[in-house]
Amino acid sequence: MSRHGPLSLKPFLISLLREAYDDKQDNLRMSDLKALAAEYSMRLDDIASTLIGLTYDGGWCYQDENGQSLEIDNQLLQGAGRLSESDLKKLSGTWRPIVVEG
Repeated sequence: MSRHGPLSLKPFLISLLREAYDDKQDNLRMSDLKALAAEYSMRLDDIASTLIGLTYDGGWCYQDENGQSLEIDNQLLQGAGRLSESDLKKLSGTWRPIVVEG
């Protein structure tokens, strides 16, 4: 049996992040992302990169401790490689899905 293209983790990560948020009923912090990475034997930067993409696409919001939306550094979005430890340390805010009323 041959494979047809690379396996994408994005749908799984989106579901996993939403479930983690729903279970916690509060914004996700880096400590929550680290726990998910450890529990599912995944790379932390894969989870963080997915959240950055979801924020960029308007599905999630990145906030400071006062609930104010924060912009994510464009360099993190533009990087061709993996997020470094110093990149991850810059992400000290919290994450939440954007709820669309309607």
